[in-house]
Amino acid sequence: MSSFRVFTLFGKRSSALCAAATLVLSVLVTAGFAGAPAAAAAERGASVPFVEQEAEDAATNATVIGPDRTARTLAGEASGRKAVTLDGQGKYVEFTLSAAADSLDVRYSLPDNAEGTGIDGALSVYIDGKHARDLDLTSRYSWYYGSYPFTNDPAQGKGHHFYDETRALFDTSYPAGTKIRLQADAGDSSTATIDLADFEQVGPAAKQPEGSLSVTDFGATTGDTSDDAPAFDDAVAAAHRQGKEVWIPAGTFTLGHHITVDQVTLRGAGPWYSVLSGPRAGVFGKGEPASCGTSTYPGNPAVPGSSTGVTLSGFAIIGEVDARVDCDQSNAVGGALGGDSVVQNLWLQHTKVGLWLDGPFDGLTVRGNRILDQTADGLNLHQGISNALVTNNFLRNTGDDGLAMWSEKDADHDNTFSFNTVTLPILANNIAIYGGKDNTVSDNVVADNQDEGGGLHVANRFTAVPLAGTTTIARNTAIRTGVLDSNWQFGVGALWFDGRDSAITGRIDVTDNDLLDNNYEAIQFIDSATGDVHFDGLRITGAGTFAWQLQAKPGGSVKDVVATGIGRAGQYNCLGPDALDGLADQGGNSGWTSTYCGEWPDPVYPAAQTHPREIAGR
Repeated sequence: MSSFRVFTLFGKRSSALCAAATLVLSVLVTAGFAGAPAAAAAERGASVPFVEQEAEDAATNATVIGPDRTARTLAGEASGRKAVTLDGQGKYVEFTLSAAADSLDVRYSLPDNAEGTGIDGALSVYIDGKHARDLDLTSRYSWYYGSYPFTNDPAQGKGHHFYDETRALFDTSYPAGTKIRLQADAGDSSTATIDLADFEQVGPAAKQPEGSLSVTDFGATTGDTSDDAPAFDDAVAAAHRQGKEVWIPAGTFTLGHHITVDQVTLRGAGPWYSVLSGPRAGVFGKGEPASCGTSTYPGNPAVPGSSTGVTLSGFAIIGEVDARVDCDQSNAVGGALGGDSVVQNLWLQHTKVGLWLDGPFDGLTVRGNRILDQTADGLNLHQGISNALVTNNFLRNTGDDGLAMWSEKDADHDNTFSFNTVTLPILANNIAIYGGKDNTVSDNVVADNQDEGGGLHVANRFTAVPLAGTTTIARNTAIRTGVLDSNWQFGVGALWFDGRDSAITGRIDVTDNDLLDNNYEAIQFIDSATGDVHFDGLRITGAGTFAWQLQAKPGGSVKDVVATGIGRAGQYNCLGPDALDGLADQGGNSGWTSTYCGEWPDPVYPAAQTHPREIAGR
């Protein structure tokens, strides 16, 4: 059975999503996941406007690599842990459209060069057998080496973060059944690995709203290398004074510094048409911290205050960040954006962090965005942010946590991460909550994290304000998450709790979640105790090692936690027979009574449960 991932439009859940859920559920049962509930496959994750196809399920005469769960390998970093390597002239991958599309976005990897600075390449695109165009590729934004925070120097050690994405808008729309081939012709890249392709019906560019102020009226020019940031600044200032919107027409604009916004709307013709690029491409609210800059780009000064009433919509920010410098605020969106601000329908790529937001501030909605190929986090709510809703976003190939709340200095509180899809964070977790109060993670789908983390993480770490109130983890699906930690050299859980700074005393409700095809253990407790955690409805379907890995004692309650397909034992437990006595047994639990204590074992994956690639609810 092909593993097409069927997606629907942002903000609209249609019959196509129900069909996708039925398909995914049937595959889970076929793959040995009998008993996986419909909730695992329906109404979770982001609704997005594209159909995703895996290269290994397309027609090909090239080499399929994987499945392989090993970190820092091409197959291990691929979606579903499989990909296709075009390793010579005439090698191809050919996709068949399952719905009409006028665009293509390809996740691929090229080799690096000896200096670590990357190489450029190309593939030929054929449509129904006719050469249509060339697709430009580069490894400039991939391949990092050594340990955190990583470098571009191959001498620092084994590489990772191999993949990048490139997109193309066709001249016309093609119907379902059209064959789209990516082929290595003479003069193209001699070696390229294709992970997947997204096909989308983009449609025409949006028109300028009546009464808005175009950045081109203030001197911004498209398609050249001149610095358009001063023109953007002037347009923003004029729009703020006049109570009008700023219009970003179709074209690519180069920004030499971040644009600061407050009580203003920036609207583009669509994220496939209006593009902000350049060395400092970014739009920030007030509250931006000082940036150290780099030898290449000067740092921005601190901007005091907090912005309110900002809307950012309908454009792309595609930067030029090719190295991680943590003191450099080279992010796409940042600062403080409160007072009912909205960030929606943006395409954020090749910056350090998609959205790094600094509080304290209250009231923000982040919805319907694509956050791709970052060197660090996808989105981080940093210190004292409240009443933020982060919903219906699609994230892939971040360099650190996909979505995070970090309550450094001030507690993040009353925030929600919901209906997001977060795949392939190359470091850390798909979704993480570091301290804070009364925050919620619900209805998300996460998959395929790579190192030093798991799918869903709740912790007192990084000097965060300790967890308090009630943290809610509800109706999430995690697939192939949890890893062999490269530092610890033992497994990290798909769902894990860490009291590293202090014992976790705030209440945590874990309700109606699904952990599928876990790479190592499903649930982990480590460092200090987690004393008030309540499980109610948790399906563990396949785990390489254990259902529970107990390296600290939990307290609370456990109900309807059912484990099947466990590779080694129900529990890793060297703490003694009372390790789980603090969890009141409320019934309905099964599949995890056996125990193990000893050397860390290799995972065991029953053949029937290995590598289902469908991601539930997407």
